[in-house]
Amino acid sequence: MRLLICVAAICALAACSGYTTKPDSAKPAPLAEPAPVAYERPCASLPTTPEAAFECDRRSILAMAGEFRVRFAFDETAALAPGYAPHAAQRSGGTEWVTVVADDGRFISLQHILVMGKDHIVVKHWRQDWQFEPASVLRYRGHGEFAHELIPAEAARGIWSQTVYEVDDAPRYGGIGRWTHAADADAWESDRSWRPLPRREYSKRKDYQLLDVVNRHTLTPSGWVHEQDNTKIQRDADGSLHALAREHGINSYKRISDYDFSAGRTYWEKTRAFWSSVRQEWTAAMASKPRFKLSPEPNGEPRAELFFNLAEKAVSGEAIAESEIKALVDQHLGASSEGRAAD
Repeated sequence: MRLLICVAAICALAACSGYTTKPDSAKPAPLAEPAPVAYERPCASLPTTPEAAFECDRRSILAMAGEFRVRFAFDETAALAPGYAPHAAQRSGGTEWVTVVADDGRFISLQHILVMGKDHIVVKHWRQDWQFEPASVLRYRGHGEFAHELIPAEAARGIWSQTVYEVDDAPRYGGIGRWTHAADADAWESDRSWRPLPRREYSKRKDYQLLDVVNRHTLTPSGWVHEQDNTKIQRDADGSLHALAREHGINSYKRISDYDFSAGRTYWEKTRAFWSSVRQEWTAAMASKPRFKLSPEPNGEPRAELFFNLAEKAVSGEAIAESEIKALVDQHLGASSEGRAAD
């Protein structure tokens, strides 16, 4: 009799919650990519020494290079501020080639190149730099400001920093974390850090000024996935912070072989020397300032357009003077405002 009562109670609860076992024909497609059967992980087994872990970490980072079909999905999952109305889910995608532009063992740089549509339109996309046991990490502090945060040697042991750069190689955000390889899963998760507004909302939203984020990169049998745990933060003039909403972002990179990325490779071959000089100038300018301000703020389209105009000259074979690149960098990167309280 007790069993019957329990079953009846469960059925009653299900009815109250609106639960149904009938399939929902409008159910959206899963965000996860189907996993192929054949898959060889970067590391066949769990590393048991620091040296083996370092090699597994390196192989995992390098495994994010290749040719991919990318899906971008962002959903606001919780309204945190009174009266806040969640915004519609965002879906987009494209085809992207990720190439290794530097690898000296402890430092790896991956450049993303979009190649889009039947016309194979090429757009230089974001870049991610990985540094093993970094002495410092670049942090976004809001108001377009960045600062180099020192990392004690003991705290840096075994970790990797990831620094992400804009399409014009200006800085965007940085974080530190540790790669793990347990339970047949290879993943890196960052500490919590700030980021500027994403490009998808920079020109549309004025109600928040920064994202508070934890990033996770996970290898999958089909490629890799970049997950983002985002909190949208409104920042008042006096520095006080107010959480508006929580958002979950999933960027899925599925390895493909049915799309021609040769236009992206050709573009990179013609411009990689130019973009190498751009990276060097940004690096030198940032290194000379413990705290600096990017102008306009990250996502500044006018600034990126200036660099892309020079890149087009490089495509046509024109030599770009380093002084011209340096002048552009100096024009948009200055010292931080004096007297601003540390965040």
